Amino acid sequence: MYPVLLDLGGGLAIYSYSVFLALGYLAAYWVVSAEVSRRGMDPTLPSALLLACFIAGLVGAKILFLYQNATLSEFLSNPARYFVSGYASVGGLVGIFCALAIVSKLKKTNFQVLLDIVCPALILGYGVGRIGCFLNGCDYGIACSLPWAVSFSDRVVNVHPTQLYDTLFMALFFVFLWKIRTVPRPAGLLSALGFMILGIQRFLIEFIRETTPSFVEGISQAQLTALLLVAVFGIRLFQLSGDIFGESKGD
Repeated sequence: MYPVLLDLGGGLAIYSYSVFLALGYLAAYWVVSAEVSRRGMDPTLPSALLLACFIAGLVGAKILFLYQNATLSEFLSNPARYFVSGYASVGGLVGIFCALAIVSKLKKTNFQVLLDIVCPALILGYGVGRIGCFLNGCDYGIACSLPWAVSFSDRVVNVHPTQLYDTLFMALFFVFLWKIRTVPRPAGLLSALGFMILGIQRFLIEFIRETTPSFVEGISQAQLTALLLVAVFGIRLFQLSGDIFGESKGD
């Protein structure tokens, strides 16, 4: 593990998780800026989206992390401990959806269009951020004996580097979405496909991750959220696909 990239002395340090979290947001900002420019939209939109998603994403990720990892009494006894570390990516995604809804109202922009713009950016940013999780030694997988298994300082056995699995998948998935983004389609179809597959991926990888169990035996809390993501965007994808085929039959 390399949780500290640079020790500045005097109690100051640059942490790998924070660096890659920032790099993830910057990568997402670049993607959004490029797509907004291609579409000829409001040039102030990327900055508004970055600020809103940054704040709402962190808040949502922190709230879910606290829900999963601390009781109310534990939090009240030492709030600083829980504020300085720990985020849940699924909660961050929910926060970002809320931010997009707010920005779409303020900027008078179609919410589905914003989803299409932001979806590839989120996937790339998430993949970059997972590198920080790997260096920090968090969100690792269950024990395994595969040749690429890794060992973290708080583990006595080798485990799946699930953070790197996420990074590799997100990189490939981003390339796919980026290549097909210019194909004519109804607003919302690209993001429906993207978030549905993202939900499927998260559901599957949870089986080999150290995770928080839910009230359903054998299913984690993140998997329940992932199933909701798959259901919502799967239905939306079906609706939009039906519109496409319906138009084709009409022609």
